[in-house]
Amino acid sequence: MPLHNFLPLLFLAAYLAYRFLRYYRINQFKALPRLKPDLVWGHMKVVGEYVREMERERKGAHEDYAFKKISDDLGSPPLFVIDMRPLFYPLCIINSHQVMEQISSKHQLFKYSVPKSPTVKWLEPLIGPTSIIMANGEDWRPIRKRFNPGFAPTHLVTLLPAILAQTEKFTNRLDALAKSNEEFQLGELCTSLTFDIIGTVVLDEDFEAQTPNQHPIVREYRALAASFESAAPFSVPFGPTKRNRQRLGKTVDKSIKTVVQQKFQQQLQARKEGQASNKGRSVIDLSLQDIDILTPEILQETADQVKSFLFAGHDTTSILLQWAFYTLSTHPRVLATLTTELDSIFGPSTLPSSVSAQLLERGEECMKNLVYTSAVIKETLRLYPPASTARMAPKGSGYTITDPRTGEQMCLDGFVIYGNHYNIGRDKSVYGANADDFVPERWLGNSDTSTNSTDSPNTDSAETEKTTTTIPPTAWRPFERGPRNCIVRKSGYHLAFSPANYLLTNPERVEPKQKKNLYIHQSYNLRNLIPSTTG
Repeated sequence: MPLHNFLPLLFLAAYLAYRFLRYYRINQFKALPRLKPDLVWGHMKVVGEYVREMERERKGAHEDYAFKKISDDLGSPPLFVIDMRPLFYPLCIINSHQVMEQISSKHQLFKYSVPKSPTVKWLEPLIGPTSIIMANGEDWRPIRKRFNPGFAPTHLVTLLPAILAQTEKFTNRLDALAKSNEEFQLGELCTSLTFDIIGTVVLDEDFEAQTPNQHPIVREYRALAASFESAAPFSVPFGPTKRNRQRLGKTVDKSIKTVVQQKFQQQLQARKEGQASNKGRSVIDLSLQDIDILTPEILQETADQVKSFLFAGHDTTSILLQWAFYTLSTHPRVLATLTTELDSIFGPSTLPSSVSAQLLERGEECMKNLVYTSAVIKETLRLYPPASTARMAPKGSGYTITDPRTGEQMCLDGFVIYGNHYNIGRDKSVYGANADDFVPERWLGNSDTSTNSTDSPNTDSAETEKTTTTIPPTAWRPFERGPRNCIVRKSGYHLAFSPANYLLTNPERVEPKQKKNLYIHQSYNLRNLIPSTTG
């Protein structure tokens, strides 16, 4: 057949391809804030340019910095969308606490808020198939109910002796390093500490993560987590990488199940002997107290939650401690105010043993009186949130949110919805002109006052100008809100208070040798993929 007979078909195919691309790239999401899309590439090229710009400023900078720059260039809308198809789902970045509150709240379509994103499935080897992080709907509720008692603040206070014992190891390591005048990575020390605290709280096991003789669970889990470093949910591993993850995942699973079975047998023996319950029991002990037979299903579910707590807790708490110590070292006025509060509660002694004795004797009372300490931790989490949340309303569900500026409805079904806590925490419409400044005073008096200060990494002043403003409760969301908020939301401060108090009773430990600009560089680049806020 002559070539000219095919030309109409070729033109028709080209026209249809153009019409498809124009709808797919240009028109489909035109009602939502976004960068200008490319007809062929969507946002793949332009977002790559933003990420490379951040990389040039600081290697390893998290994608949230690029998202913040995009948001600023778009005029700080409450949300914007990124089209990376076919590499990834359509992505909706949430910058507004008002929009995020809608997503995290109960909805007529979703009883327990918008479901978690399916991208979390990528992390199944790390957290297990029945993880509370991945579970949705009625599968999630009984898991949350079963493990809630172990994270109640009143229960966690009973574990302070063991937590403080681990913290003293941490301060001893810091003292030794300080005396040696060696430069060292604070991250490794903080992460080892948090592994030890998680082992104590969750399993009542000494993980010895701060010693060369680490528990097998710590060694194996670290190796498994390292296999995910610098990866992404759309990078499907093949060959050796996949097999290595499967092998490490099975090893971690077996080690955790062995400990869980031991705890269950100890509990059965205690029941037979009629022993009274021990108030200092671990999270796993409490979760097993109503279990008569440890079926394979219950054993798997329990082991998966241990993995989830390890995953969600070790890096996030470590990051919080590192940023708290850094910001205090660069803000002498805040450090002085904090030291004054600690002296008023614990006395002038800088000996960890003195602080430990008082926390053990009147721990709950001390925690309630640590008002400024709480403000410091809260402000650190506002500026440097170590985790975010990813949700997804199923395509075709018709899920919409209300634009807080215009009142218009925006349909977000089919999007991976990323609650960008970094942007939300720096919203100038909420926190004012000093939204990027470290000002713990803004949280004093039930968040009714905000303090403008010249205190910054390069300047320090005792002069402050107070202005009264109301910070909406929905604006602070490092642990997220709603039914799926982090299971340690109410007790998370306890995990940070103990090492912070130990360290800060001797403020010389956090005096800087030189002041530098810092970017977040996490051990495992997972923040933009799943909610570390385990709920």
